[in-house]
Amino acid sequence: MEYHLIKDLKRDIRIAMDENGKDESLLKDEQPDTLLLEEIITSSIPIAVRIVETIAPIQLLGWGESFSTKSIAWKGQPGYGSGYIILPDDFLRLVSFKMSDWDRAVTTLISETDPEYNMQHSRFAGVRGNPQQPVAAITNKPTGMALEFYSCSQGAGVTVEHARYIPQPRFKDDMIRFPMPIRNAVVYYTAYLTAQTLAQKDAAAHLLETAMQLLQMQNG
Repeated sequence: MEYHLIKDLKRDIRIAMDENGKDESLLKDEQPDTLLLEEIITSSIPIAVRIVETIAPIQLLGWGESFSTKSIAWKGQPGYGSGYIILPDDFLRLVSFKMSDWDRAVTTLISETDPEYNMQHSRFAGVRGNPQQPVAAITNKPTGMALEFYSCSQGAGVTVEHARYIPQPRFKDDMIRFPMPIRNAVVYYTAYLTAQTLAQKDAAAHLLETAMQLLQMQNG
């Protein structure tokens, strides 16, 4: 995860919209149209980052950030079976979660409405997630969103090996943080949102197509 200067992103977004030279000259005179464009671009950046981070292939998101796993709420005897961990308030997307007795990590979460979620509560162990085919779900608890995991088998010595996530994007000191591999897609998606707000339908369609192609190219 890298920090990106908002002014650099805005410059590249204007270039993507083929408005860079025009807007810079207007900005010096503080014309209303330019100020409106600046406001639209600025407000669209975190929305674009959030959407791109949500739809981007997982391999473009890097290692994300660690979230606390100090308090595991076990279902049944500690260290056996399943449990849950409360997620950070700014949780956006899971990168990777692995218990110490799992053969592999999970990178996607099912929901409470997913048919697979009901299977995790089956009395038949072979139907539920297990160390070879683990399952994790995002659910709502009275204390917030939680990650439920299924299942463990090695007993009380089982711990969380790692827990990584992508946080909700926010401005900080004229910067915003997101993975470098999705930067170009963020630029073009912001340009798309801006053009859409300005009712520039043809330009918006082209910019959106470019953003999606960039994600596919990076993925390839």
